[in-house]
Amino acid sequence: MKKIALVSTLALILTACGGGSDSSSDNGNNGNGGDNGNGGAVTAPTAVKGAIESISENKKTIVVNGYSYDVAGVSYGDVELDSNALQPNMMVQIGSAQKAAVQVQLEPTITGKVTKIDRNADTFDINGMTLSYKLSDEINQCDWVMVSSLPTANAGYKVLSVVKFENDELVNHYEVEGPISSINATNETFKLGAGITVVYTGAKIEAPMNGLEKGQWVEVEGSLGNGQFNATSVEVEDYNDLANDTEVEGIVTWVNPEQTAFELNYQGRFVVNAQTKFEEGIKSDLKQGALVEVTSVKQGTKQVATEVEFDDDNSTGDDNDNAGNWEEFEQEGQSSLFDFNSQSFVINGVQVFVDAQTAFEDGIERDTIHLKHIEVEGVVINGQNIAREIEADND
Repeated sequence: MKKIALVSTLALILTACGGGSDSSSDNGNNGNGGDNGNGGAVTAPTAVKGAIESISENKKTIVVNGYSYDVAGVSYGDVELDSNALQPNMMVQIGSAQKAAVQVQLEPTITGKVTKIDRNADTFDINGMTLSYKLSDEINQCDWVMVSSLPTANAGYKVLSVVKFENDELVNHYEVEGPISSINATNETFKLGAGITVVYTGAKIEAPMNGLEKGQWVEVEGSLGNGQFNATSVEVEDYNDLANDTEVEGIVTWVNPEQTAFELNYQGRFVVNAQTKFEEGIKSDLKQGALVEVTSVKQGTKQVATEVEFDDDNSTGDDNDNAGNWEEFEQEGQSSLFDFNSQSFVINGVQVFVDAQTAFEDGIERDTIHLKHIEVEGVVINGQNIAREIEADND
């Protein structure tokens, strides 16, 4: 992105010249971003969540989503950390991005101990999962690490960074985020992402009124034992309560055919309207697997995208695995009786599942879908057709 290149270059110049946090706001620092290409300053969003793109040598200035910020403090949950903990490609959240100096909250996808390393295959095991990533030689088995990642087409993890920590307050803390791929309420267990089993018996649950459901993105804290993750707390995370003008980075995990709505990171949906601006690309570039930064505002119950900026990594080269492996589907016809046990129905011989992210239109609901003529749009995750929109077929 142009603003990333401008701000990153500027940050390096300031560091080399001994500038850093004492520089004025005219240089794009202090959360004001860089130049917008038209001679005016780019105003930083109200809040931002994304990966660190670059860090000044003294660890006091970072660039996130193309904006430069002076760091006032760093924390993970309630634990305060030194700014030396910051590393490139770590996922972070800045809640008050327009202050002169900001508090940086670390937002890893996974935290825990590395239990196995295969350096030949560039894989490692953590919290019951095997992830693909070339670890630093400084990271060894039993080290406690934070893993930052983006979701993949099969609900797995595209690892961005793995950072080793040595902190007595954090060394026994285990956490994992991901979408619930299946749930057994009777046994109080669910599968997370591509397969880790979570037992939530006795855990503190923060979820909507309907409780935990397949398709929800959850943050789970607990411990690992007997090949499963034993949760002490489970919190559903989505984009329903984003503050206006918050900017979120992520992977487009679904787009409707009309390109009037899309899903980001399996976590929530954004509406596209005539006022939505597209940067570094055009509306037709809005596809599954695209890496974007989305700024939005709340309108009624919907989160409306005011700006969608495409990342430079949206190429189809061999170094980019955002492209490919993503799959959508559409079906029109008469549905079978709805199976409440499997939360699915059959249309044209194709089994379709519904989950917490499925939107029902035209008065169609789960309990009224029986034998209706409908149109279904959705995504394919781990070989399952998951509905994203179901509406009446009025043709």
